[in-house]
Amino acid sequence: MDSIWLSHGGRLESSVFLGALFAFAVLETFRPLRASMLSTTRRWLNHGFLLALNTGLNVVLFRGGAVVFSGFVSASGYGLLNHFASPYAARFVIGFAAVDLVHYASHCVYHRIPWLWRIHRVHHADSDFDVTTGFRFHPAEALLTQSVNFALIALLGPPPLAVLAAETATLFQDVFEHANIEVPARLDRFLRMFLTTPNMHRIHHSVLVAEQSRNFGTILPWWDRLFGTYAQQPSVGLKEMETGLEGYPKDQSASVRRTLAMPFNA
Repeated sequence: MDSIWLSHGGRLESSVFLGALFAFAVLETFRPLRASMLSTTRRWLNHGFLLALNTGLNVVLFRGGAVVFSGFVSASGYGLLNHFASPYAARFVIGFAAVDLVHYASHCVYHRIPWLWRIHRVHHADSDFDVTTGFRFHPAEALLTQSVNFALIALLGPPPLAVLAAETATLFQDVFEHANIEVPARLDRFLRMFLTTPNMHRIHHSVLVAEQSRNFGTILPWWDRLFGTYAQQPSVGLKEMETGLEGYPKDQSASVRRTLAMPFNA
């Protein structure tokens, strides 16, 4: 069964990503949380370029990707999970949770180490907040993040199917948690029990530094609660709060050249 899923892993990831992008882009059009602040077309072109660039670099430098690499590690017998006699289900759950926990920890580190923040602030400098904000990462961050993923896989040796599940869920969440959609309060409370929601993640994109240091989670919302970084609501309403970086010119955030140069500028 695993081999069937893994053999179609790339198609599964692409289908989930494109399906989520289409669905939430439509919802943003007909049920937005708030109107777009600036030109959507220019931002989307900039973010689409970053997505294509980062995807291409990962393909060239990391070849088959994290799922293929996890297959090599698993077959080699290396990795902590390969040294303990434990049920497959337990190794799957541990592997999935570990991938997401490392995403959470890495995100916290990006905010707390100055030179890493210079790279990560490209993501926060977006002049608006919608499904494409999840594409807006500097190539240096995309490569660093994948390197950390490979290091975790080499250390832990999670089942390849767990890595595929975590990667697919992350692709979905990168679209969903940045979606400019109005999520009813009751549904949001329910989803927050097991997913990071747009209402929750939008707080992290506040211009207020104190709120940028909250809600770091990608898939699971539990890490923020466990490590004391959870914020239930922003200091002002979700519709009224300002997103982006304090003092960063909004008209520059959709420029490809300025986006790529941002980590090297003061």
